[in-house]
Amino acid sequence: MMQQQFRACAIFDMDGLLIDSEPLWLDAQQTQLRELYDLELPDAELRAFQGTSTVAFCSVMAERHSARGVDADRLLAAMLQQMQSAIVRAPLMPGALALLQRLAQLDIPMAIASSSPLAFIEAVVQTHKLPVTVLASGLEVPRSKPHPAVFELAATRLGAREPGHCRVWEDSVNGVIAGRAAGMRVIAVPDQAHPQPDQFAIAHHVHASLHDSLDADGRVPVLYDAL
Repeated sequence: MMQQQFRACAIFDMDGLLIDSEPLWLDAQQTQLRELYDLELPDAELRAFQGTSTVAFCSVMAERHSARGVDADRLLAAMLQQMQSAIVRAPLMPGALALLQRLAQLDIPMAIASSSPLAFIEAVVQTHKLPVTVLASGLEVPRSKPHPAVFELAATRLGAREPGHCRVWEDSVNGVIAGRAAGMRVIAVPDQAHPQPDQFAIAHHVHASLHDSLDADGRVPVLYDAL
């Protein structure tokens, strides 16, 4: 009855949340900046872009390092070419498949809302046989995370009745900010190597892994939190 009344929806980020691909993106950033422009940047500076689109990252790099001749389009093309084959090699994160399968059993509408290109999202879903059919890419909207547009697009495609009925799972600070800005309930699953507890405090829940979203009886308590 509760599910029928409130029709809770689940929206998932992809990179770093469902698949362990953030190291691959970091490598693509470092490799292409180094090979194309002989530019070495610290990991901390690059990690600040986690959750944003590659287009946004390349635009900022071109602005910040124009003196080095960084061209946004060239950098973008090189990064996407490197990632095209790499993305499907990224393994699933712990608990990802179990949570998605359980939500499918519960008939909870699900979407993936990622800053990655739609073709990458589709490839990951197909490779890992994820039970998700509604997809939204940050490249389909004018602004990427931390702007809420990609989550709003996913909610529209899911037919969500109102933002507060959506649950967003995110691993990045930019993604958490976007989910909150969309008026949705946010479950943060930070990278345990870089937990940033102060920055993730704005999330409604902070879990160590996706396993934490399932209780011992196979329920997903956050679905009905504050409904």
